[in-house]
Amino acid sequence: MNYGPIEDVVLLGGGTLLREICLWATSEGAPVKVITAPRHARETAEGLSLEDFLVQNAIDHIVTASIDTSEVRRFVGTTERSFCLSLGAAWIFKSDVLGSIFSNGLLNLHGTRLPQNRGGGGFSWQIMSGNRFGVCLLHLVDAGVDTGDIVDFREFLYPPKCRKPVDYETVYRSENLDFVIDFIERHRSGTAILKTVPQQEYLSSYFPRLNTKLNGWIDWTMEASDIERFICAFDDPYDGAQTLLNDEIVHLKSVSLSPQDGVFHPHQTGIVYRKGPSWLCVCLKGSTLIVEEVRDSDANNCFDRIRVGDRFFTPSQRLEEALKRPTYIPSGLK
Repeated sequence: MNYGPIEDVVLLGGGTLLREICLWATSEGAPVKVITAPRHARETAEGLSLEDFLVQNAIDHIVTASIDTSEVRRFVGTTERSFCLSLGAAWIFKSDVLGSIFSNGLLNLHGTRLPQNRGGGGFSWQIMSGNRFGVCLLHLVDAGVDTGDIVDFREFLYPPKCRKPVDYETVYRSENLDFVIDFIERHRSGTAILKTVPQQEYLSSYFPRLNTKLNGWIDWTMEASDIERFICAFDDPYDGAQTLLNDEIVHLKSVSLSPQDGVFHPHQTGIVYRKGPSWLCVCLKGSTLIVEEVRDSDANNCFDRIRVGDRFFTPSQRLEEALKRPTYIPSGLK
């Protein structure tokens, strides 16, 4: 496909990376427009909602629950020479919208391999599976979900120190900001032929989005390493994986494994067997889980309320509910 020259930037979705691209584009004198959904407009970073950020930086924007409206069409205008990029956009795009509004040139930035890792919840799924491969990937948006032809990609590794989603997010933003800027710079001044690569469907897999309150219940019957990864997967910037302690919902963060204290029987799993000045030692099958942060449902530190001999426990009903798939719409969780 012919692509370029790029004269302006149209961004759809939300997140900190979208803000960073906005700031870079405006510093380069490139006009920027942002289309965002209500749930993204409310998201805060450094104490500022996305909508307030856009107003503060005088960036043209529209907040809409639907992408297929006359208001959106008037706002976007012609896009034949626009760099149109989706960053976690909240809408499913139909073929007529992709053609009439975005001239079949809307790109999506995907943070994992395609077609192997379609869907959402990327960092949490990566942490659970122990995957340190990172990807910057642009693909054309079609009427499917992450199924369009691949336009450009770059691989990198997340450092071993990355354990929480916030760690992955920091590296991801840096790598992908550089990747997106490089792509725009290469196509600003002239027209080039993009050699797109079709995705091979027989290699595809799909994983749904996650929601901490629904899916983040700890199954204490899992192997020790799986429990550690699961808790890390719902750590910052999320509320933390949850369980019960004395019939109260608590959230665990900042955990690690330590086998020094010996091997525990499965029936001891979840018992707090020792307290340090600022950490708990919890029995797992074959190891110790060191927990450095426990918060209640109001995000208050409840470390002082925990006694040696207390047990973390998740009822089977909670675990069954945790297997349900969350559904997101432009306004938020359905």
